[in-house]
Amino acid sequence: MKIAFIGGVKFSFEILSTLLQNGWNISVVFSYNDNKKKYYSDIENFAELTRKYNVKHIQVDNINNNSNIQILKEIQPDLILVMGWSQLLQSEIIKIPKLGVIGSHPTELPKFRGRAPIPWSILKKLKQSALTFFYINEGVDGGDILDQRKFDISQDDDASSIYQKMIELGKDMIIDNLANLKNNKHSRKKQNQSDFIENWPKRTMEDGRINWNDSSEEIHRLIRATTFPYPGAFTNFNQQKLNIWKSNFINDLNCNPGIILKIDDNYILIGTGKGTLKILKVSYQNKYKLNEIFSSDDVGSKLEL
Repeated sequence: MKIAFIGGVKFSFEILSTLLQNGWNISVVFSYNDNKKKYYSDIENFAELTRKYNVKHIQVDNINNNSNIQILKEIQPDLILVMGWSQLLQSEIIKIPKLGVIGSHPTELPKFRGRAPIPWSILKKLKQSALTFFYINEGVDGGDILDQRKFDISQDDDASSIYQKMIELGKDMIIDNLANLKNNKHSRKKQNQSDFIENWPKRTMEDGRINWNDSSEEIHRLIRATTFPYPGAFTNFNQQKLNIWKSNFINDLNCNPGIILKIDDNYILIGTGKGTLKILKVSYQNKYKLNEIFSSDDVGSKLEL
């Protein structure tokens, strides 16, 4: 079974590594051009991995351009895997492989569709999500489901930990499902459109801006949702961008929005619209240690909205 692989991020890289380590026949790998790094913080370099396994590797801006379509037609893969890729595929590509095109979606289809599912699952306070493998058609996330495996989201989970859960699930799922496809033991289930709940919109960098008038719990949730591999929640300190990557919250009666209440080597306490935010990990002008960024003189200063 000849497989063409399309992917560009860490999730894609880990899935491809698993396939190559297990001896699957990958005929070609398409990944993002390096210029995409300014849009995606988890872009991976596939050059060394593909070189190690002697696999044809092509970096692209647009998977749907004529030269890429021609390459796929010449290779005639039995299956195309699209793992961690933002562009929709044109019908000309979808029609090439006899076994179809299988994509991944990091939420429970068809309940939730759209962009940035991991941040939205935290912001929407979901207690459970899923990784879905589905057949790509000419719609958006609407093809038959090949496999779907659920996992819990705890109060301690953030975007990083959920992303890692997706990777581990994905590695198991890809091996199981390719074996079933090879042995013609796979099944496909049509999506029940009556189960649809919400389409999630694309998020922007500005969506990570902290409003210190929100409660400490709401701000903590935003930080959890936007931490790596996403751009991060942020505020301004001395008119410069301060990213906040890890926090906790205290449900007290404090109401001093944006005021620095306490500075310690390991944490900073900030007042909010309701409660106190405990900041644990930040980045600021290429500095990462709290005691390199803040001093005791900053107590009482206000972080900007």
